[in-house]
Amino acid sequence: MSNRYFIDERGGCIAVRDREQTDPDYNGLHPDTPGVVWYEPGVHEPQKCPHCGSVTRHEWKLKPGARERAEIECSRLNKEPTDE
Repeated sequence: MSNRYFIDERGGCIAVRDREQTDPDYNGLHPDTPGVVWYEPGVHEPQKCPHCGSVTRHEWKLKPGARERAEIECSRLNKEPTDE
């Protein structure tokens, strides 16, 4: 049997989600996405051209330690007793 809570990381953000509340047809990941019980946004970082140094685009990246914080929260939630 798989754990009820799982980590969903994409698009520069990370969340812990509840399998019992997650809508498999919904493709986004936001704080109000169905099943999200913990969420941390990333930061919008400029990416510079390696040749001229000008900003060419921006990219979402996780904050340092975000993955570890999500793992701690996910583990904690999966250890809690359920109402089943």
